[in-house]
Amino acid sequence: MAAEDLFKLSFLGDTQISPNGKYVVFVVAKMNGRDDRYDTNLWLAEVQTGRLRQLTTGGRDGSPAWAPDSAQISFVRSARKSRAQIFTYDLTGGRIKRLTNLKSGAADPLYSNGGRMIAFSSPTIDPPQRAHIDFQAAGFKPRKSQLHSDVGIINTMHFQANGAGEIYRFHRHIWVMNRDGTHQRALTSGHEWSEGNYAFAPGDRTIAFNSLRRDPPTLGEDDIYTIPVSGGPMRLLSADQPANDGPTYGHLSDRLWYFSGGVADPAQYPALVSSRADGSQRRQLIGKNTYAWGDAVITDTKEGGGLCGPWFAPDDKSFILNLNGPGYSKLVKVDSSHGSMADLTGSDGEVFNCTLSADGKTVAYAFSDFLHPAEVYVVSTTDPHPRALTALNAAYLRSATLSKPQPFTVTDAAGLEVRAWFMPAVGPKAQGKRPTLLDIHGGPETQFGNSFFAEFQYWAGLGYNVVFADPRGSVGFGYAFEEGLVKHWGDAMFDDVSAAFDSVVRRGDVDVARLGVLGGSYGGYATLWVIAHTNRFKAAIAERAVSNMISEQLAADLASSNVLGGTYDWGLPWEPGNQMMTQSPLTYADRVFTPLLILHSTEDTRTPVDQTLQEFSALKILGRTVQFVEIPGENHDLSRTGAPIHRVERLHVLSDWMARYLHP
Repeated sequence: MAAEDLFKLSFLGDTQISPNGKYVVFVVAKMNGRDDRYDTNLWLAEVQTGRLRQLTTGGRDGSPAWAPDSAQISFVRSARKSRAQIFTYDLTGGRIKRLTNLKSGAADPLYSNGGRMIAFSSPTIDPPQRAHIDFQAAGFKPRKSQLHSDVGIINTMHFQANGAGEIYRFHRHIWVMNRDGTHQRALTSGHEWSEGNYAFAPGDRTIAFNSLRRDPPTLGEDDIYTIPVSGGPMRLLSADQPANDGPTYGHLSDRLWYFSGGVADPAQYPALVSSRADGSQRRQLIGKNTYAWGDAVITDTKEGGGLCGPWFAPDDKSFILNLNGPGYSKLVKVDSSHGSMADLTGSDGEVFNCTLSADGKTVAYAFSDFLHPAEVYVVSTTDPHPRALTALNAAYLRSATLSKPQPFTVTDAAGLEVRAWFMPAVGPKAQGKRPTLLDIHGGPETQFGNSFFAEFQYWAGLGYNVVFADPRGSVGFGYAFEEGLVKHWGDAMFDDVSAAFDSVVRRGDVDVARLGVLGGSYGGYATLWVIAHTNRFKAAIAERAVSNMISEQLAADLASSNVLGGTYDWGLPWEPGNQMMTQSPLTYADRVFTPLLILHSTEDTRTPVDQTLQEFSALKILGRTVQFVEIPGENHDLSRTGAPIHRVERLHVLSDWMARYLHP
């Protein structure tokens, strides 16, 4: 696989099955090199025949949603010089109609159960303040552009978000309109808080949603509210836990279903509960720390596929959703009375973006495995035999020689089983003993798993063996395994990846004199930690790394009192004797002798660029071999969603560095 092969791939997602179960609408994204952007269009697949049809061609469409009668699709269309708006596609005539024309834009359409209304979101944008200057006293007449200030006055802690920039000026609110776009009105408003994750109650008289209407110093807190569709006061759901999100309804009752948990324990899996809208008659179906809900499998096309569901059967006796297992994510059907589960897709791949037909019989979802980028699949809830509807990447896959990862397990010092994979080099450079790379995933609360990872295939095609593992902290291996990392970010990870790599270097096709290590985000932290604690690697790459836990905990967009193990007796960053520097790779910079490339994007607020600059400067002062690669205009997700040209350039920059020392 070549770096430029990214331009040949189709990236599928947003799979939405029609209520009548006959069609699946989905989004196909392609990298557009000439315009250096992604073209996203809506496609339609017939469930019975698999026949495909491209619905839109402009390259700026996404977020499809079906009307209950399966005759209309609403979607979001972006524009070059204005904000995105909501459109509809008429399935019978193929006519496209624009519904909204709001100055601040519109997104995330959702039809009401009866189909008469569409809920959507639109932000209130704070107007710029008048310039803080007396122009008359200053003695000049201002230009029009000088009348308003660009100075930001910030009172909230989490005022920015990676990829979205400074969000404190934007307050996303819930709107509703008639199906034809008439009578548009805001249900929620204000210049301080936002709302999201909305759902119509049966009968369409009420909408439930998430909103955090305070500024806590901890991450993860959220509340659930309800509001009448006709307008009126919001009603807070009373809960005994600080993190309550994902509100949804069944079909026959106005009981709310949601995930509920704490924020002190970063490894905790939330409980699945239901209650009345005010929080009374609370019932816990599945307790905390039982399942890792959603999809946390990490690849270079996305960072996990998130949660899909719960989607209820018509009788509310069961629902479907996805959850994580060891190295995979899958669909399950859950009995809503006692929580028992039945597998729908098994444990051999990554499942995300699922939706359920109105009769509860068919699920559509996106599915990927090691050798196949995501395609659209369907599965019956009564006779589960998954079936692919699309094969948009089949022609490319026939042209490429790919490496199939070989799973293995080792036991770490804590007695826990660590899952890992060995990808042998492929192609003309795959003969004899090969240079071998250890790749460490980010998160840390994600996981590597059975999903297509283009960069791994790229390395294998260049003649490298690739080793990747799920050390402690990874999702999908149970609460105890995930919790085992948070008391020490470095040592537990180092023990686990070292155990996996020790097993690999005994192979006959591994050249122990040509070993490399790399990773991004927490994987970047891990890379810096590894090369400060062993000299076995001849070259290293740390991307968007964390080097200084003190400055990361206080300066990142997720700054809080409970991030980075803050509630595990590490101490607050300014407290004497805190453990932040003990767990910071920067503390051990004088032990680093491995040649290091360190890459960071300028717009990264998840791990701000100072994290790389501190490590880079320290190693330069020490006279070590280090190179800093700066990517302008990109954020923390460069390797997954960065501009197409930068994504390809990145792969070449990384491979040039490894080739200099490992000679593939």
